[in-house]
Amino acid sequence: MNTVPVTRNFLRSTLAVAIASLGLPLLPLPLAAQDAVLEEVIVTARKRAESLQETPVAVTALGAAALREAGVRNLADLNHIAPNIEVQSANGNAPLANIYIRGIGQRNTGPNIDSGVGIYIDDVYVGRPDGALLDLNDIASVQVLRGPQGTLFGKNTTGGALVFTTNRPQEEFEGSVELRVGNYDRLDGAVVLNVPLSDSWMTRLAVTGVSRDGFIDNAYDGESYVDEKRLNAIWQLRWLATENLTLDLSVNYADTDQKARPQKCVPVPGVVGWQAALFDAIQVVPSTGRTYDDFCQDAADEGDERDVISDLGGAYEAENQGVSLVAEWEINDNLSLKSVTAWRYTDAAQDDELDHTALPWLHRTQLVHPDSGNRETDQYTQEFQLTGAAFDDRMQYVAGAFYFSEKTDGNRAVNFLGPFDPGIGGLFMLNATSTLLEAENTAWAVFSQVEWSFNDNWRTTLGIRYTDEERELDRERYALIPETLDANGGFVLPIFSGAWAVDRSVFEYDPNFGFMLSDFTSADVGDDDTSFMGSIQYLITESDWIDAGSVYLTYSEGFLSGGLSEAPSGDLETFEPEEVENWEFGIKLDLLNRRLRINAAVFYSDYTNRQLTTLVINTRTNSPAGATINAAKSTISGIELETTWLATDNLEFSFNATFNDGEIDEFDDTQLLLADVSMPPAAGCERTDLTLIQIDSCPIDRANENLPRLPDQTYYAAVQYNLNTGVGVFIPR
Repeated sequence: MNTVPVTRNFLRSTLAVAIASLGLPLLPLPLAAQDAVLEEVIVTARKRAESLQETPVAVTALGAAALREAGVRNLADLNHIAPNIEVQSANGNAPLANIYIRGIGQRNTGPNIDSGVGIYIDDVYVGRPDGALLDLNDIASVQVLRGPQGTLFGKNTTGGALVFTTNRPQEEFEGSVELRVGNYDRLDGAVVLNVPLSDSWMTRLAVTGVSRDGFIDNAYDGESYVDEKRLNAIWQLRWLATENLTLDLSVNYADTDQKARPQKCVPVPGVVGWQAALFDAIQVVPSTGRTYDDFCQDAADEGDERDVISDLGGAYEAENQGVSLVAEWEINDNLSLKSVTAWRYTDAAQDDELDHTALPWLHRTQLVHPDSGNRETDQYTQEFQLTGAAFDDRMQYVAGAFYFSEKTDGNRAVNFLGPFDPGIGGLFMLNATSTLLEAENTAWAVFSQVEWSFNDNWRTTLGIRYTDEERELDRERYALIPETLDANGGFVLPIFSGAWAVDRSVFEYDPNFGFMLSDFTSADVGDDDTSFMGSIQYLITESDWIDAGSVYLTYSEGFLSGGLSEAPSGDLETFEPEEVENWEFGIKLDLLNRRLRINAAVFYSDYTNRQLTTLVINTRTNSPAGATINAAKSTISGIELETTWLATDNLEFSFNATFNDGEIDEFDDTQLLLADVSMPPAAGCERTDLTLIQIDSCPIDRANENLPRLPDQTYYAAVQYNLNTGVGVFIPR
């Protein structure tokens, strides 16, 4: 008796209910096999090529065609297609890569701190976020690895990793030209040219240019902000030295010069901040006759949501250069060695307007003041990977060593409060400081991962990595030189912090006032860590209703570098490494003659010393400033679903969803409060005298707060149709 029709009819009903419950369009499922099938996706999530459906890792893999069809032109576009990833511009509104996976990442971008999401381009780790918001031209594939990848990818992957692979030079001549035009004078171009030079030498060049005017208008300076102006180029040279040895040289360059995204100041009814009240009394009202809230209301009332008033606006500049050499040697049929040698240089600077009004208040700049400076980083990496197979391919293994060195110089910012003339008592008011942060980070690691197949269905994987790192931070703080405030060289006398008595008969404010070194602080920390992973996997045998699939249970660990806090006052305080233990259960299925693919993962992550942000008092500017501290305990759990259904040869549906729950279980911090000077500080509080007011720093339990950048739910749905015509293929999506 033939039971296949019965089985398939039962499957039709079951899948129809499942698809309807997920919100997918309910269309008749094909019974008979057709020509088109979902292509097998090859990934390198475990440092070797293997099928996505047989990889015990939650991975979203997108090839060049999938990226093009989904309209993914920039790293930020991955928000729209991959589950549980959020890519935004970084703190300060500059277009740096600020990436979160499963709610793990880092909003700070200083040289003393790293993100929990690692970015890799052709096996090269990208340490700094400047210039990492990549335009995706001539990319062969993008892989989003979710969950800690501490064994094979190392430190700074407690949330996951992004793995980019470019198209390597080929043996045939090929090229492409792309042009995009649009409103706001949009003009983008992309050129790819591949030239074989001989049987063993070939080269490839890919250049991308992006240009567009801004769409947020600033009434203060008449400029348009959030423009785009970027240039990216990658030149590659491949040498097939022998039948078994391939060398790939890659040189890349990127330049960004954009005005960052300004914000719209909006008063909060019923809320009076102690800073605004303080500075209204001593600076804003005496100088302007209006309060800070009045200026904020002006900005709120200006035009629509795309019109702002901002005296500084904001700017961002970045230049990136890189060179890498990848050598792959196939020693024999079962053993290969890869070497990845790379250098990467980053030069970046930005201006940040922090109050978003017409007041000259709360500025942070690396571009406007002559004593500010760009952050320049040199990064060197070397990795060796040995991959092989043994025992008739029942054992697959990878082992390697990794070295990382990074040095950042010149990262000097100038912070402004003012100027206001006159201020309280007719004084000239200006509070300005300058801080230089220089960092040097080194690390080395050894790692190994071994997979053993017990039979055709069952296999297990074990991995281990040891990491040792050293981090050093130098901080120079500068104080304003009073006699440089007057362009005419007149009399200037400091009265108290930020207040100056001047000779009104000759005084002319010099915005290029000078600074002198006031103190130097240096500290270093070292950490080491051993990360483990283990996985058990069952490969599902092909049957009447399952074409391919696997079920896995994985335990993995991750380690994010500790360091020294960027707090601008006091000593350099240490924050601890962030560590995570993650459990993940996943299932991957190809069904209906490989026309339906369903991949799902359930995970639970237990974090120790999660690196989060707090506020401390900067006694030099009498204002709060950010600092990095640890939340002792936190957890994140969730479900991720990815589905693709090829309904007909030309019609394809996709649906993704995530459901997350995150908790901060233990987080002891301090809260800044305006002190009641008639009463002594409360128990556990420390009082700081800021001359005109006093602030109490009091302990606060921040447990049960929401975790940043962790969505409760996300959904993604897409439908596309391949329309074949006599002049090409059109793909409405």
